[in-house]
Amino acid sequence: MRFDQVRTGFILGLLAPAVGLLLYSVFAVTVLRPELELGFLLKRMLFGIRGNIAPTLSLSLLADVVLFFWLDRKRMLKAMRGVIGAMFVYGAAIVLLLLLWGRDFM
Repeated sequence: MRFDQVRTGFILGLLAPAVGLLLYSVFAVTVLRPELELGFLLKRMLFGIRGNIAPTLSLSLLADVVLFFWLDRKRMLKAMRGVIGAMFVYGAAIVLLLLLWGRDFM
């Protein structure tokens, strides 16, 4: 297949958590908390508090899991490797944030 490349999977693996977080935020401000605005939720609640950044990034990796299993159904093994590589990059960033800022959210 044309899209079955490690590079394609890596790029999709880097973009999927951002898209997943945006979809969750839109769902949260329309259904769960309609009194909030999208900008307020993203800037103040999710990324404005230092202790919320690492857990937010961790939860956004669920979109990579969905992408991984979708690529599995399409039998795109090389792209799946790229998604796993992107998950490792996100994991390293999360561990780095926890080491630098501590675990004040637990």
